[in-house]
Parts: sequence; C-alpha cells; structure tokens
Amino acid sequence: MPVYQYEAIDKSGAAVTGTVSAADERAALGEVRDLGLHPMGVRQTAGGAERAAEAPDRKRRGRRVKLADLTLFTRQLANLVKGGLPMMATLDALIENADNARLHAVLSEVRTAVSGGSSLHEALTEHPKEFSALYVSLVQAGEASGELAAVLERLAGFLEQDLERRAQITAALAYPVLLMVAGSLIVFVLVTFLIPKFSAMFSDFDRALPFVTQVVLGVAGFMSHYWWALIGLAIALLLGHRQWLRTATGRLIWDRWRLHWPMLGRLMERAATARLARTLSTLLRGGVNILDALEMMEGVVDNAYLAEGLRQVRAGVREGESLGLQTRATGRFPGLLAQMMLVGEQTGDVDGALNTVADAFDVEVSTSLKGLVAIIEPLIILVMGSVVGVVIYAVLIPIFQMNQGVN
Repeated sequence: MPVYQYEAIDKSGAAVTGTVSAADERAALGEVRDLGLHPMGVRQTAGGAERAAEAPDRKRRGRRVKLADLTLFTRQLANLVKGGLPMMATLDALIENADNARLHAVLSEVRTAVSGGSSLHEALTEHPKEFSALYVSLVQAGEASGELAAVLERLAGFLEQDLERRAQITAALAYPVLLMVAGSLIVFVLVTFLIPKFSAMFSDFDRALPFVTQVVLGVAGFMSHYWWALIGLAIALLLGHRQWLRTATGRLIWDRWRLHWPMLGRLMERAATARLARTLSTLLRGGVNILDALEMMEGVVDNAYLAEGLRQVRAGVREGESLGLQTRATGRFPGLLAQMMLVGEQTGDVDGALNTVADAFDVEVSTSLKGLVAIIEPLIILVMGSVVGVVIYAVLIPIFQMNQGVN
C-alpha cells in the first residue's frame, strides 16, 4: 500500500509531520483526521520517514506571492479555521508551512498585527500587493457575519477556479506561441545571415535573376545591413505602445478595440465576463453589498472599456435602478449576463444567477479556445512553411539554371 507523508496541526496548534499508509490521497487525509489532527496536505513518498525528516528543512523560494501561492494559502486557512483552530495557532502553522519567502515574511507581519489586537482583515489590508481589496473585503464580511470559515471556503474555491482557468489558457496557447517564435527565428536567421552569402555566387550569373530571387536577395541584403535597426524599431514601438497603454485614453481605446478582433475578440469578452460574474457572485455571497462589490469589480476586470461600463452600472444602481437593466443599458456586456441578472433580481438569487452565467461562459471559452488552437496551429505551420519554401525556391532556381548553362 502506498505511503503518504502528511503535514498537519495538532490540537495545541503545533505543526507535526508523519506518514500513513493508505490506498489513495483521499484515504490518507481521512487517516490523518482519525489521528485527531487537522491535515495541511499529503503527498505520496517512496522514502516515507526519510522525506518526512527532510520536509521541515525545505528551502523557501519566491520573491513575490503568485496566484498559486495565494490559492494554496487560502485553502489551508479555510481548512484550519473550519476545524476550529485559534487564529494565532492557525497563523503559526501557515507561517511554518509557507514555501514562498515573500508569503512567509508577509504572514509573519500579519501575525504580529493580529497579536497586537488587529482583526485579520485589518492586518491583511497592510499588504495590498498580496491581498487585493476583493480578498480583504470578503475576509471582513466573514468576520462581521461570524461565518469566516464559510467565506474562506468560497474564496478558496473562487481562486482555485481562477487558477485553473489561467492554467488552461496558458497550456492551450503555449504550443502555438512556441511555433510562432521558433518559426520567426528560423526565417530571421535564414534571411538575415544565410541568404546574403549567395549574392556573391549570383553576381556572376550571365542572365537576369528570377523576380522572386531578386526580391528575396533585396530583402536579405537590407536585413543583413540593418537588422539591428529593425530590432531597435520594434523595441521602440513596443515601449511606445506600453507607454500609451498607461494613459487612460490609450487603455480605453485599446481595450475596446481588442474586443472586436476577429476570433479572439469574442473569446476575450466571454473570458472577462465569466471572471466578472464569478467574482461578483463570490462577493455577494460573502456578504458584500452590491455597491461596494461593483466598485471592487472595476479593479478586477482587466479591461478599461468594461470597467467603465461597470462604473455606469454602479451609478445607476446607486440611484435605485435595476442591476440587470443598467447592465443591458451600457451595451458593453453580453445579453446573457443582463438577462440572468434580471432573473436573479426577480428570484432573489442574484449571486446564484451570476454563478450560472460564469459556468456557461467558462464552457464556451473552453470550447472556443480548443477550436481556435486547432485553427491556429496548422495556420502557423502553413505560413512559416510557405515563407521558408519561397526562400528556398528563390535560391535553388538560379542554381539549377546555372547548372543547365554549364551542361
């Protein structure tokens, strides 16, 4: 039977490690709970006791708190609070088990603030780079309602879904991006450094070179002499674009335009709306009022055009207007979002309706992403292959003609 190493907290709040034998990970967690411990995590190990001895000495790493680190921390915090462990003991355990150096330091400061009489949300507020306003507000709502464990459970679930979605998008686009980068690099090296070497050979050619060859040699000659200028121009354009995006007008124009890109525009709109709906649902279910939730959403949505639409919605809701009607009136969000908001307002379950919208758009994004990748991959191969084929053709035709002339 497999051996699992566990990290857990005992009733006194001390961190303990050990091993259990179980059929799978879920059974191992059950075994740890049967020992009267609160499990922090289990992992299968070949060496059992040897690895368990090494676990406390593992090297902490990381200069910043990534989403994966925050997600794991939130899930562990939710489990410990749900288990009834005192807050100081919970923070001690989380500090002890934090692999990320930055998170370890932040949690140490949070513990100091809590021991000095601050509430958890007040201590988290001091670290806005690690804990967003959304995160802090949910913790505050949980503390105020006395349901911190339940709110942390929902927050952990939200972060896990967000992390899964980002990982899915990254994995889907990794191969097409790799193909594009590798293909562009091959074409650049071929045209800039290899093709110009054929110019001297073709200079003695006693007849006019084919038009394709002339074009390729002209481009290659220009690239070989001014490739550094082209790279500099590309960098300057990139930096200029980034600077433009830092302006409110530039960001608004860019974000509005990219929602209308062929194929990608609808995908980005659906992905942003799914995240918006799920985040707003999490906030409302956590006890945050609608006006505060909408204000927070302006910073969560990574699109200035949609964020401006949320400001319009919030202004209308503040005046007593319907959330669904105001969302529809902006004309900036999919019709399904406004429709489900109206249904939620009628049934008194807005957060449930928003969660339904998020699930629907998540499925659409996943399906569309797979279809898009299925189109992009062969398209990139076709384009890069055509460019390389034209270059090779332009070089080989004169060589064949030269050989025919010699014969």
